[in-house]
Amino acid sequence: MPPFHDETWIFAPAAEVGERISLDPVESAHLVRVLRLASGTLCTATDGRGSVFSARLEVADALRSVLHCEALQRRDPVPGRSLAQAILKNRALEDVLDLCAQTPLREFQPLWTERVQVPRGRDIEHQMERLRAKAVAALQQSKQSWLCRVLPPLDWTGWLERATDRPVLVCDGAGSDIAPPREAWFAIGPEGGLSPSELQEGLSHGASLLSLGATRLRATAAGFWALAQR
Repeated sequence: MPPFHDETWIFAPAAEVGERISLDPVESAHLVRVLRLASGTLCTATDGRGSVFSARLEVADALRSVLHCEALQRRDPVPGRSLAQAILKNRALEDVLDLCAQTPLREFQPLWTERVQVPRGRDIEHQMERLRAKAVAALQQSKQSWLCRVLPPLDWTGWLERATDRPVLVCDGAGSDIAPPREAWFAIGPEGGLSPSELQEGLSHGASLLSLGATRLRATAAGFWALAQR
């Protein structure tokens, strides 16, 4: 019987039953040099869109391994919750996504708000690439079938005008202790929180203010705590 490596969770966007997929050098090196998998090992793969496959590592090569998708195991429903997070200093935004995307998370929306301390002129595209890589790593770490979609940054007003597909819950100390719905957007401000005018604008767009309890949380911790609410 071929070996089965239960800890292997391979993200393969092109995965389909019967397909042979060439893995990129980063994934290949991880499987061969870190996990030390050999040809013939049975693995699990996902396309990041809800489908999970049983797969076999046909070629174990640190530069270009080949994966054969043999059977569909299951299809999972799309996660109902998304997070809109104000842009934070340094790499704190990556820390937020790294943690939050280990829970079922449909989308991650970076926001420009009044109190964001990152200069607008800064090139943020490099950070967006890092965020997308964090989303893939979180999917593999937590063995999920849906890849969190990292969206381009938006201004607070522009995001409120677009976030009409689900209820919007703005996390704030003045909010109510309510049970969040399974399908919702959670909005988190930057260091110092959202401004009073932004909170009022959210309410005018139909958002609700959600309390996360009596404890004052850091901006890097609030999103994870919000998503854990039942």
